[in-house]
Amino acid sequence: MQLEQLSTENIFELRLKWLAPFSASVFVAVLLLGSQKMLLRLPQPAIMICGFFLFFILICRGAASFTNRIANSMQINYPTFILWCYPMTVVGTITLSSWLFLGLSNRLLGRGFWNHWLGLTGQDTTSFFFTCFASMLVVVTLQFTSSIFQVLNWIIEVSRGHVQKVSNELMKKGDDTDNFATTLERMRLDGEQTKTSRLRATRLNRLALLGVFILGLLFAGWVVFFRPALILYYRAEIQLRTFLEPAAAYETLRHLSERFPDYRYMDSVTYRMAWILDRRLNQYEKARDSYLEFIRRFGKNNVWSDEAIASLVRLSLDKLENPEQTLYWTSQYLEKRPDGIMAPHMHLYRIRAFKRSNQREMADKEIAEVKRRFDMNQTIQIINSEDRLIDLISFSDALKAEISANHQ
Repeated sequence: MQLEQLSTENIFELRLKWLAPFSASVFVAVLLLGSQKMLLRLPQPAIMICGFFLFFILICRGAASFTNRIANSMQINYPTFILWCYPMTVVGTITLSSWLFLGLSNRLLGRGFWNHWLGLTGQDTTSFFFTCFASMLVVVTLQFTSSIFQVLNWIIEVSRGHVQKVSNELMKKGDDTDNFATTLERMRLDGEQTKTSRLRATRLNRLALLGVFILGLLFAGWVVFFRPALILYYRAEIQLRTFLEPAAAYETLRHLSERFPDYRYMDSVTYRMAWILDRRLNQYEKARDSYLEFIRRFGKNNVWSDEAIASLVRLSLDKLENPEQTLYWTSQYLEKRPDGIMAPHMHLYRIRAFKRSNQREMADKEIAEVKRRFDMNQTIQIINSEDRLIDLISFSDALKAEISANHQ
């Protein structure tokens, strides 16, 4: 019995046949589960999602073709090889591509390019890219999981079909001894071929597993001995995202800044320390000083500077009740980024600051300036205390609410 030539499409038949709608559904589901549904309503993030989606489809098709070529060239007809080779090829390509894409774009275009192009805060931009690449890995994981059952069913069907074919052949030959012997010999050769293919696939599977294990050890060793700051940084992020140990997260980042002062992303560490003081520990004066230190050290053109200045505006007005500082930092933001993501918000803060300092005429002038400068039909982002986009609102409605509060 000759084994039929297997291909990736056989093992991942439904997954590749319905790859586009299946992947699109997973992409949207991951965005919704990650509380990022609003990104689908913004033009630039939607375009980027479509680009990543097409890129992923090309990777899957290319990985399927690559796996088939390898299996054919090595004469491996056993499905376990295809079962791991295809998903590992996709995962490896996605991982390498994400590193190259983000690394090269940061070097060539600047770290703040994607924030500005996508029209998102630094937090949302980071989460956006993570979610897109995570969606691809979720699709591959679901493909792999569902295909395990198909492979098990294939093995059972092959065994059942083999027994059935033996019975049919023997019944046809009847008492013809020569034909009976020929049939048994052919079946023995088919069994040897199946065994050889299985052994070849098993040997290659073990080598691949060893290779993955060695690569994992090399990567772990590289991180431990050459990039230990990464361990501290992501440890702090985990502590921070659990909402249970913000003080421990702050101390972890402080330890990182003292032990590795030359860490490549020290600006992110410094900003996160100020952010924790502000949003988690409620130490507003220390947070203000930390934001000021961040701006002094890294300047106003840093990837996190917009968020730092916006945080100073919010702290000065809402927490420290200092309208003069609010007006100063809003002017700093508008001078640097007159068309920035939070430029409309800065004008609204200025109206409120003038109101609190009893400068009614200046508040009215600011309102007139806002009406002249901005399209009242445009939408602005509602950003929560985690610096995450949660909704969109008409700028005219936001301004009306501010004017109404101003008259009360």
